[in-house]
Amino acid sequence: MKFEEYGKEVENLEIKTNPFEFAESNLFKKLDNIYGYIKKKKPDIYDELIRKITLKIKDKPKIGYFTNKTEEILERITQGEFLSENQDLVLIHLNIFVDTLGFTDKEYWQNKEFKIPARNFVHAANDLSYLYLSTLVEIIGKEDAIKLYKETVDNYVKVYDQNQVNIFTDLEDMRQKFIRWTENSPYGRVRLISTVENGHWMKICRNCEKVQNLDNLEELDGDLMYAISCYCHEPLARMWNENFVLTLNETIAKGDSFCSYVYHDKTIVDEIKHPPREFFEKIIEK
Repeated sequence: MKFEEYGKEVENLEIKTNPFEFAESNLFKKLDNIYGYIKKKKPDIYDELIRKITLKIKDKPKIGYFTNKTEEILERITQGEFLSENQDLVLIHLNIFVDTLGFTDKEYWQNKEFKIPARNFVHAANDLSYLYLSTLVEIIGKEDAIKLYKETVDNYVKVYDQNQVNIFTDLEDMRQKFIRWTENSPYGRVRLISTVENGHWMKICRNCEKVQNLDNLEELDGDLMYAISCYCHEPLARMWNENFVLTLNETIAKGDSFCSYVYHDKTIVDEIKHPPREFFEKIIEK
């Protein structure tokens, strides 16, 4: 199996985004999904989760740009059943989100596209998820909390990522498209990408801007980081092609120096098996 390196790391990375669109997928949809799933599947802990989260964040926003008098925001919140049930809490989250991104004018925040420092971008996306998962750990214990959180991720992919169903015909199709995405990525991603052999395709990530730009990475639990940052790729693989299975043992989010993605095509492989760490280390050292 042959590997070639693609992509180039970017120093002082800035990420271009429309903040309101970013909030849509990384705040509103995430909250509506986790509230709705937990209320349906674990109603006995739902109220405690809301209470604990409210206590943790009620004094955090530095500036309250958005209130229940902000009509356009209130209109968006009421579109979601479970956001509407928790309007005050959602507005606090929104103000924290804006603080984290570093914006100081709500009109500019909503209507324009900006370059945002990667640090601000990844904290805005990750902090919310880590807060909810770590709070679930307090309520039901680590093992059950991670299992439940992964179920919410499965549900999110199923509900919100339908546009990605069957987007790859086979592993070679995915390989070619990932090469193009890596070469054109604005995020400074560096990947070692293999050829497809015997129903396997591998991708080794030398860096991860979603994790490496976090200020407090050393303080975070690696298992929780995997659940919020990496696990989504497993249900996505199944969505991309019903015959794909992803194994992902080493990840930067868990403290490893690289990520090891191995995609298997069930129609070809006899066994779903992830190579040992030493296999990837030898590839990286070449």
